[in-house]
Amino acid sequence: MNTMATPPRANTTLSEQAKALAEALGADVDAAKALKRLQAVGVADLWQVPLYLPSRFLDAREPISRFFGLTASDREEVLIGHYAGDFRTRWHAGRRGGRHSPQAQGSLVDTHGMRIKFSLFGDARSFQKALEEAGEQVALAGTLNQVGAHVYLNNPVLLDPNVLGRVVPHYPGKARVLSLAMARRVIPALLPQAIPACAAKLRADARTLVDESALRQLLARPHGTLEDLLWEAHLPTSPAAGERAQWSLERLSALLTVGELRQLQHEHPPVRQQLHIDEWRDLLTRTPFQLTDEQRSAVAQLVRRFGGEMTSSTLINADVGMGKSIVYQLATAAGVRVGARAAVLLPNERLAVQAHEEISRLFPEWGATLVTGKSGVRDVADARWLIGTTAMLFRDVGRLDICVVDEQHRFSVDQRRALSQDGTHLVEISATPIPRTQALLMYGKLDVIRLTQRHSPQDIRTQIVERAGASRMVDRLHQIIDQGGRVLIVCPRREEDEEDEGGSLPSVARVAEKWEWLFPGLVRSLHGESDPDDVEIAFADLASGHAQILVATTVVEVGLNIRNLRAVVIVNAERFGLSQLHQLRGRLAREGGSGECFLYLPQPVGADAATRLQALVATSDGFVLADHDMRIRGIGDISAMGERQHGSAGSLLMNRAVPMSTFLDVLEILGAS
Repeated sequence: MNTMATPPRANTTLSEQAKALAEALGADVDAAKALKRLQAVGVADLWQVPLYLPSRFLDAREPISRFFGLTASDREEVLIGHYAGDFRTRWHAGRRGGRHSPQAQGSLVDTHGMRIKFSLFGDARSFQKALEEAGEQVALAGTLNQVGAHVYLNNPVLLDPNVLGRVVPHYPGKARVLSLAMARRVIPALLPQAIPACAAKLRADARTLVDESALRQLLARPHGTLEDLLWEAHLPTSPAAGERAQWSLERLSALLTVGELRQLQHEHPPVRQQLHIDEWRDLLTRTPFQLTDEQRSAVAQLVRRFGGEMTSSTLINADVGMGKSIVYQLATAAGVRVGARAAVLLPNERLAVQAHEEISRLFPEWGATLVTGKSGVRDVADARWLIGTTAMLFRDVGRLDICVVDEQHRFSVDQRRALSQDGTHLVEISATPIPRTQALLMYGKLDVIRLTQRHSPQDIRTQIVERAGASRMVDRLHQIIDQGGRVLIVCPRREEDEEDEGGSLPSVARVAEKWEWLFPGLVRSLHGESDPDDVEIAFADLASGHAQILVATTVVEVGLNIRNLRAVVIVNAERFGLSQLHQLRGRLAREGGSGECFLYLPQPVGADAATRLQALVATSDGFVLADHDMRIRGIGDISAMGERQHGSAGSLLMNRAVPMSTFLDVLEILGAS
């Protein structure tokens, strides 16, 4: 094996050098099979392959061939030497007496006879086979660890000799589908054909927005082509050059996102036959509470939109307990009364049953029909008002005039639009707008009805509790329980044996056992797999006072109402997103009054998690939280067919989140901020 790849000819361009390396790395790879394999990680077409970016780079330009004096290092190193032929595998007992886990060891020897050991865990048979077939002299990449006086190479990766003297891309894989080593072969194999196709598409899309001069300015690349940029993002001359290329692609992604937002903004809604709704205020006599002026105005706005000639798309946004449900129920009832057909889509069966009971109680004359996986209802094409779960997506519901999607963040874009056709008024309900929706709101695609006034005043306090403050938190919960209040404890996982960081996260079963010891007979537990009868019994016990503490997973995130709930404890709160945390907090004091939300952190958390949690402490405003979330995570997938609600800005880059600062910077350059 050569210790260095053949250096590139002096008169070749950087793109030619990168293409030559790609062809060497991808030698003997079947292109059709490679593309099919990449579909599992989100690459649908050949032109998208260059957008599956390396997550980092390995610098193999100066491999280490002398091992004397090596010390521990956090960064990945490349070592070359003679394989000593001493590969051995040892088996160690697993945690808590579980199954044994293998650890493999071997060593490299440099030209001076200095030996360094390498070590890796797991099934290493394929690594051993490749190592033995490579010959005595090999190149390994890994991190250098030190135990006592001994330095060893941890979790080594066998390198292709072609990459020595170059910068090597590291692509994220997917378990049992795309290994890291396979990704490093199949993606370069496709790049020579994929990069021209990708560059052509990006160039065409960008030129509908800016001219070439403005594009070069925006990308901060006065020279070179888009093909050069894509090659440099994958096979750069240095890690820094690769990072600069990916930074430019972030800006290109943001530009194309702006273009799609503008296109959505200027789409004309389809014309539809008007619903002649003359009156609705008489329905107010049926509501269980007196509506605020803001709620009455919101109903009037919806009714006007339902009665217009143009199809409407509306978001009702408010914190939990501000009357979103009664607003859409009154407006929809007004439409159904004059002949409209309507459907309400909810994320789970219990919520659907709850909504069906409410609507049937308020408006019994219009025969609301419940559609869930267990309802057995098949023929729904003639029903006037449907209330159900995603089971409705698998029924022939016929043409709808009004479609309401409650708790919109629980559905993909496809699911939210599945029941809507040209001419269907769409109403989405959310306590915290997802980043995608927030982006559309910024640029005028959706009409927004925002509710800010509560018909039942609340005083909700949120605090972060670290391990040192746990005893004070428990004392406060004792007081709440002694006063007859209910307590909800949310755990990050259901079972003890779920795979997660060596069993460090508390489960519903473990937490429920601890609280049962403190309050015998007062604790109930549930999760997503709980038997429906057990769920009903648990909620009945909480309602009657036979139980006061519910330990659960995020199955209680939305809609499951607990009367007199005065405290929520979210265990390992750093594991939850802002939207989830906001929804869980929203279970508190639904009927008004005070409530306390404890964000319990048994272990120290990182800076990003701390910032997210502090934002929740600072405000209960869903719009403010959504804006904060968007600036941290990006605006999500704004494409009409998108299903991702997080990560990259737009639907362009993979493995590379586009920060909101980049998005706003591009808007400023375009004069559209």
